[in-house]
Amino acid sequence: MTRGAGARDLAATVGADILAGRWGDALRQAQADRDVVAALRGSRDPLTTLDVPDLLPTADELLERVVALAPTLHQLDNALSPRMIAVVDQRIAAARDEPPSDARERRLALLEHQRVTIRDLDERRALLVKKVEAALLALARLRYEAKRLRGR
Repeated sequence: MTRGAGARDLAATVGADILAGRWGDALRQAQADRDVVAALRGSRDPLTTLDVPDLLPTADELLERVVALAPTLHQLDNALSPRMIAVVDQRIAAARDEPPSDARERRLALLEHQRVTIRDLDERRALLVKKVEAALLALARLRYEAKRLRGR
């Protein structure tokens, strides 16, 4: 990976465990795309590119977005297993089969609350994944645009 001006040690920024996890590739790709934009910016001829926009601030903001979201996604991935909803649903079904009592009603209310919470967290996780994917796509576009503008 080319380390341009402003490049960072991602392991120190987000933690080695996050960098080694599911979101490590996304973080490394975001940093690489940002570094290419920075390197191409430095190689431009300022006299022939006066009308070319500076893409680096946007690349920096997109990298920051990925860096900010990766730890949250890492935590959500660790906290939410794909089977959690199924397990809670099984417990709800088992509780409903029990004879009516105050304890049963309290257990059902707690389990239904857990199911709602897990679904909310899963929806939040899905939204954050979309944000990371959008930032990565935008960084890839900036990288392409920086390469295209370099030839101007």
